[in-house]
Amino acid sequence: MRRIKKFLVVFVIMNAVVFLVHFNQSEATDYIGDINKGASGFIEKGESEATDFKTGTIIREFTGLGQFLTMIGAGVYVGVVAFMGIRYMTSSPDKQATLKQQLIGVVVSGIVIFGAYGIWKAVIGVVSNF
Repeated sequence: MRRIKKFLVVFVIMNAVVFLVHFNQSEATDYIGDINKGASGFIEKGESEATDFKTGTIIREFTGLGQFLTMIGAGVYVGVVAFMGIRYMTSSPDKQATLKQQLIGVVVSGIVIFGAYGIWKAVIGVVSNF
């Protein structure tokens, strides 16, 4: 009895799906055609209105921002190193061990901040090839 109920439920659901797909096929085709037409129009409009992409202009505009952020990062880094140095000198030996563990993060952030110029040059090299 249970198998028959299960079979009937699956049979009814499958017939409903086939019915819906069969009778809504023309609407779905029209809908997909509208999507394709809209996408093609979007691409054609972009190609017709495209201007030359000048990487030099973008690089010049963002160079000042990069220098400003590097300056701020270097100032904060010097402040953090001074703060940690004072805390290290005035703390007990067990606190000094904790500060040494935190020093790993400070060293990594220093490498990122002061290596920003190298990172920037690498990005410029990659972008200028495109």
